[in-house]
Amino acid sequence: MILRRITQHLKDQNWFAVALDFVIVVVGILIAFQITNWNEARQDREIERDTLIRLHQDIDESINGQKRDLRFLEQQLADQAVVMRSLSTCQVAPGDDPVFQLGIVTLGWLNPPRLFRRTIDEVTSSGRTDLIQSAEISDRLARIVSMVEWREAWFQPTINTLENHSRLVERHTRYDLTRVIDNPFVPNHRGGVDYDINVLCSDPEIANAISSISYRTSERVEAYRPILDAYDSFLPVIAAELRRRWGINTQREAAP
Repeated sequence: MILRRITQHLKDQNWFAVALDFVIVVVGILIAFQITNWNEARQDREIERDTLIRLHQDIDESINGQKRDLRFLEQQLADQAVVMRSLSTCQVAPGDDPVFQLGIVTLGWLNPPRLFRRTIDEVTSSGRTDLIQSAEISDRLARIVSMVEWREAWFQPTINTLENHSRLVERHTRYDLTRVIDNPFVPNHRGGVDYDINVLCSDPEIANAISSISYRTSERVEAYRPILDAYDSFLPVIAAELRRRWGINTQREAAP
C-alpha cells in the first residue's frame, strides 16, 4: 500500500507527499524496532525472574546439603576421638563398642563441597551470563563459585590420602555385612566391624593413620563452614531482589 503511494507520488512529482511517505515509513520502522526491543526486554526480565527463582531453590538446597555434611563430619570427629582414646588405653570402654565400630567404618567418608549448579550451568551454557541485572547477585555468585571450585580442587588429593590411611586400618579389621550399625546419617547401615583392640593398639601406624584422617576431616569442616556462611548470606539477597522487582515472596520469607 505505502509502496504504491510512494510510486504514484513520484510519478506526480509531489515531493512533499514523497517526503511525508518516507517519514511515515521511517517512523513505522522505528516504532516496530522499539516494540521488538520492549518485547525482548520483557522476555529477558521474565527469564531473569525464573532464573533467580531457580537459583534461590538451588542455594536453599545447597544449604541443606552442606549443613548435613558438616553434621556428618562433626559426628565422624567425635567417633574418631573415641577410637583414638580406645587405642591409647588398649581397651574399648563399656558402651563405646557401637561408636568404635561406626568410627572405623566411616573413616575417610567425605563429600565435596555442596553446590547445586543446575541454574549456574544453564546460564553459563546459554551464554547469558549478563542476564542477571543485580551486580551484587552476580558478584556474590561469582565469589561463591570461585570458593567452591577452590575447595573442590583439594578434595581428590585429600580423598587419596584418606584411602591410603584407611587401608592400614582395614588390614586388621573385618566387615560383617549381616550386622546393621546405628548410623543417624545412613539408615540400615550394614557393615559391623570385627576387631581385636589389642592387635590394633599394638601397631602405632594404626593410631597415626586415624589421627591423620581426623586432621583432614577437621580441615574439611573448617573449609566448608565459610561456604555455608556464604550460602546463608546470599539467599536473602536473592529473595530481596525477587520481592522488590516482582513481588515474589520465597517460602522462607512467606513462612511466619
